[in-house]
Order: sequence, then C-alpha cells, then structure tokens
Amino acid sequence: MKSTPRFGFVVEYVKDIEAARRFYVDVMGLKIERYHPTFIQFDTFAITSDEPLTGSGEPELYWLIDDAEATFGELSRITSVTLPLTQMPFGKMFGIEDPAGRPRYLLELARNRPSQPVA
Repeated sequence: MKSTPRFGFVVEYVKDIEAARRFYVDVMGLKIERYHPTFIQFDTFAITSDEPLTGSGEPELYWLIDDAEATFGELSRITSVTLPLTQMPFGKMFGIEDPAGRPRYLLELARNRPSQPVA
C-alpha cells in the first residue's frame, strides 16, 4: 500500500449530543478539539447525533489516509468492501470488512470540514 493508514478516531452515536457533551467535558474532563452541532471530537474519540452508517449504532473505527481513491483501488482488490468510495461533507471515505465481519472505515479528511477547531 502506498501509505499506511493511521488510527484516526472512534465515533459513538448518541441520542442527545448536548447531554453527552456535558458528560464527557464536565464529568470525564475531556477537551473538545473540533465542534459541529451534530459532531464533537475529543482527540481520538468523537460523538455524533447523525444517522449511523451501518444502521446499528455501534461505535465506528476510522483510520486516516492521504489518498482515498488510491487506497480504495488497492484494498478493494484484496478485501470485502462494506461501503463504496463516498464523498461526505467531512471527506472521502470507504468501508472494508475486518476478519470478524465488522466494518472499518478509511477516511481522507476534507480541507474544509464542517466541524471547526475549538481554541
């Protein structure tokens, strides 16, 4: 592979993002790194109130890559694809299946993502 994916973050789906934000900030002491009304990232952990990609609502693991199209071209020849190459507001991504049958997502972040850094 041209570039090795590096771990990005875990996304947990929540029903009430403000209650979850208060818990992780006020109780757990986490610092918000990026914010959007439907997405909050704390270092390598994020919460979102969006619809889950798989429909199950299970936490999702994301690896960051530099070139989604090239990486998709390489990996789609050697493993099962669970989500085709897709353009999202936050970047280009696709999903592949791990040995246990769970989706794992690879993401090339967009330069102008909807979430904003928090100072």
